[in-house]
Amino acid sequence: MFYEKHVFVCENQRAPGERVSCGNQGSIELLKLLKQKAAKAGIEYKFRVQKSGCLDRCELGPIQVSYPEGKWFAMKTEADVETILEFYLKTNQPEKYNHLIVADDAVAEKK
Repeated sequence: MFYEKHVFVCENQRAPGERVSCGNQGSIELLKLLKQKAAKAGIEYKFRVQKSGCLDRCELGPIQVSYPEGKWFAMKTEADVETILEFYLKTNQPEKYNHLIVADDAVAEKK
């Protein structure tokens, strides 16, 4: 495996009046913050945090998906960024980040 963890953060933006999108819910700023903090966090394995296009779970977002586990997270605040960084990327303590997990079968009504 090239990366031990690979995090994709949606930053898709739609025009006003169209379906909600992660980029219009703050994901661009949250991605930038996560990338900056992760680069300085002293994580001792190979990982990558990067942008993605639409992941089609927009109403649950801002949304991200992390591999190889296929874990979906709703990352809405700077505190969420800190939680994902510290307890998912650095120390892997699921009990500390489970509240950010979006279930595989979770759906929201498309607007």
